[in-house]
Amino acid sequence: MTRIHRLAPRGLAFLAAALLIAAADALPAAESTAVRQPCEQIRVLWQGREVAIHHSGPALDKSFIHPFWTPDRRCITYDAPADHIHHRGLSVGWPDLSGVDFWAEINAPAGRRGKMVPREVFTAPLHAGGASIAEVNDWVGEDGKALVRERRQWRFLPPRGNVQLVDVDLALTAVAPEVVFGSDPQKPREYHGLTLRIGPFEQPRFFNSEGAEGDQNIHGKPARWVALSGLQNGGPVTAAILDHPSNERHPNRFFVLGTGMQFISSSPNFGAPKVLKEDQSWNLRYRVVAAGAPPEGRSWDLDALWKEFAE
Repeated sequence: MTRIHRLAPRGLAFLAAALLIAAADALPAAESTAVRQPCEQIRVLWQGREVAIHHSGPALDKSFIHPFWTPDRRCITYDAPADHIHHRGLSVGWPDLSGVDFWAEINAPAGRRGKMVPREVFTAPLHAGGASIAEVNDWVGEDGKALVRERRQWRFLPPRGNVQLVDVDLALTAVAPEVVFGSDPQKPREYHGLTLRIGPFEQPRFFNSEGAEGDQNIHGKPARWVALSGLQNGGPVTAAILDHPSNERHPNRFFVLGTGMQFISSSPNFGAPKVLKEDQSWNLRYRVVAAGAPPEGRSWDLDALWKEFAE
């Protein structure tokens, strides 16, 4: 039997699943104690191999995933690089939510630094053999007032050959009378939503579902998915974000940057603010792809992965 065990406020749970979620550095079950740490790490394992680590806790401004591995051990995420220490691998952030910055962390404007305060984190097996991490976060400004209650679920699917997938569901509910995602039209910050700081990859190639190539030709253009491929440690690797057709502004206009960094952002309110009144919710769905070397003589079919996700 495979065990799921994580360090959690209510104790250790042991569940049968093919995909294992484990607390980092957990003790054997007989010796374990459940203690909430300032920064909690949850390891996602497949047959003993690390797939990803989920980071959350009161010491952080936002939760995130890093590393996120391909089955052949290429890491598609980059955490806290020197150029932008607030880039947190695979994460969710908004630099302008009713004037509060839920992105830049220590680099946020004075008085505007927001924090995603974790309220609950759950782990569970999926019936197909994968595993889920569900989190509930309150998005709180420096004045202590919450603007949004977020429910987020990461569903790590069993690997398919040399492809690892994680599906991400976001439910953002206003808890203030009104919240505006992208409230300053004079200073739009289109890097927001589900964001992926990548690699870095050598010989990078950006491309999308519409057949466009190059970051400048993809940036701000509608697409069902956007991908970056290249080399890492001498082997081929591909990272992609897939936009679900149920999303409000599908096909999404992605923020893409390949100069000085490798970055893809889902940017669901690219070009226009999104307003929520109290108790209104905004639901968003994405699939993230981490693929290593494809079978000899073939390339990865991202369209097929998107169609499966869409259905």
